[in-house]
This record gives sequence, structure tokens and C-alpha cells, in this order.
Amino acid sequence: MPPLHLELETAHYKVCSYTTKVVIGLRMNNFNFKINNFDAIRLVAALQVAIVHGYHHFELVGGDWIIHILSFFPGVPIFFVVSGFLISASLEKGSSLTSYFQNRFLRIFPALWVCFIFSLLSVMALFSIEASLFEFLKWVISQISIGQFYNPDFMRDYGVGVLNGSLWTIPVEIQFYLLLPLIYTVFKKAKWNSIFVAICIIILAGISYKFNGFKVGNEALAVKFFGVTVIPYLYIFLLGVILQRNLSFIERYLAGRAYLWMAAYLAGVGVSSYIDLSSTGNSINPFQAALLSLAVVSIAYSNTARFSYILRGNDISYGVYIYHMIFVNFIIQADCLSAELTLPVMMLLTVFSALISWKVVEKPSLRLKKSSLKSR
Repeated sequence: MPPLHLELETAHYKVCSYTTKVVIGLRMNNFNFKINNFDAIRLVAALQVAIVHGYHHFELVGGDWIIHILSFFPGVPIFFVVSGFLISASLEKGSSLTSYFQNRFLRIFPALWVCFIFSLLSVMALFSIEASLFEFLKWVISQISIGQFYNPDFMRDYGVGVLNGSLWTIPVEIQFYLLLPLIYTVFKKAKWNSIFVAICIIILAGISYKFNGFKVGNEALAVKFFGVTVIPYLYIFLLGVILQRNLSFIERYLAGRAYLWMAAYLAGVGVSSYIDLSSTGNSINPFQAALLSLAVVSIAYSNTARFSYILRGNDISYGVYIYHMIFVNFIIQADCLSAELTLPVMMLLTVFSALISWKVVEKPSLRLKKSSLKSR
């Protein structure tokens, strides 16, 4: 028979262990997957892209330090992390692959088609399109399907030379949507083994890092085409997927700790800059991208009671993203505004169009979804 003090220590350990499990369980029961700041994060990311594009395309002077700071919080990688997080949850919660793909279609294409019609009308108001019927139809089909990166020669003299260059991310997103069920199949067969998943992400991150260095100054068509595939960005999507599948990690280490993870990310920016790694824009290095993904999800689940209702359900981030370059090009082509007015006018028109898009096109389309995410 063990000594009394050992029995007491064992009993104390069991009580503490049980109490810890109960407390953790209660905390996870209070952790609401749907109450988050993702809409606000996506809006900030879209505004970052719009402001940086406007500043550079309007060739504005002054305020370079603001644009430099904004470049450390690149909108596109943030979109990819959030997309990986939310779309993987949508796949897991969906009733079938059919509903999954239908929901993805409804989120992307109705607003995109209306945006393209609007952009075409804006071009015709100021510019004479000189193209054969075949060339024109080829362009139209690419813009309303999955070839938004295609820019024909007959549009080179309008605005900045590319009607809506930001839409190169749409084919990347669609490729991710198509690949995600296959990725889940592979990872499930591997039983979501942590080492296997980590190796896959590291390999993809290495490919991305090498490509970002290789593409600089390289105008080869194959290089450009590879840059609009999902491969260089897939590891960022997967970071979002892995975080979504580990809600206990988020609840314990990320939720309510936005300031801590933002500090960690900024420290990563400093380290990357010091050792001369790419630390701005869409080509941020994998180390910084990993810290960014942690910071984004931490912000999403911090101060949710204060920020989750600010937008009141109006998710205008997609509209801001797909409309801003239309107005950049229109203002440049019209050439009727003073330099100091170009950026504010573009932003006002963009936000207004995004609100109309959400109210008239996106929100009604999303009502057609077969299912929605449940609280987790």
C-alpha cells in the first residue's frame, strides 16, 4: 500500500486534471466559430489593395511612408489565409460536394459578371474598342469564366493598359476551390498526420519562395502563367485550412491575443528586412506569411463583441476588390481630375459601388446557398 502522501498527491493530480478538462471544455463550448471579425479583416485587406494600386497608378507623390507601411500588410495573402480558413469550414459543413461548388459559384460569379458588364460600359464611354469579333468574344469569355488574367492587345491603350488587373486572383481562388476536396481526400488518407501535412506545406512554401525570386525581371510567358496558378500560393491557403481544423489551438493561444500576435508579426517583418528577405506585397516570405496567418486569425477572434457587428452584416470587401481598378482606369482615361482628388474620388466611387453590389447582387445571390456555416 502506497504512503498516504503519495495517495494524496495522486488524488490531487486527478482532481486538477479533471478540473482542467472541464474548464477547457467550458471554454470551447463558449467559443463561437461564427462570431468573428473576418468581414472587417477582408474589408481592410481590400482597402489596402485599392489604396496601394490607386497611389501607384495615379503616380502620386508624398505619403510614400504610408504606402510602405501598408505594404507590410498585403491584402492578397490575407485574403488567401481567410479563404483557406472559411472555405475549408464550408467544405466540412456542406451537405454534399454539389452544394459546396454551388455555394462557391454563387459567391464569385454573379457579382463578377455584373462587374464585368459595368467595366465594359465604362470603357465604351471613353474608348473605342478596335478588335475582331473573335478577339472580343475570346476576351469576354475569359473574363466571365476563369481567365481573368488574360489581357488582349486591344485594351493596352486604355487606362493603365489592363482593365482590371486585380482579378488575376480570381482564377487562383477558383483553382483552390477545385483542389480543396482532393486535398482533403489525400490528407484524410494520411489521417491528417501532422508531419505529412507539415512536409507538404514546407515543400509548397519552398516552391513559392524560389518562384518569387525567379520571376523578378522574367517576362517569359511560362513564368507569367505559373504565377496565376494556385501553386505559388497554395501553402498560404493551407495555413488557413490547418488553423480552421485546430479550433482548440485558436481558443487557447490566438483568441483575445491580437496585440501579442501583431507584435510577433511586426518582429518577423523586422527580422525579414534585416536578413534581406522579401517582406512586402504578395511575395512575402513563408516565415512572415506563417506569422501573418496567425496574426489574422488572432485578430478575427479578438474583441469580437466590439467589432463583429460594426459592418452590420454588410460584407463589401469583394465589391471593393473587384471594382476599384475600374475607377482607377476610368479616372486616368478621363484625365479630368487634379492629382490630389484622384485617390479620394476613386475610393468613394469604389465603396459606393461595393455597397450597391452587396445589396443588389451579392446578398440576394448568397440567399440561394443550400447551406450555411453553423457555429462550432
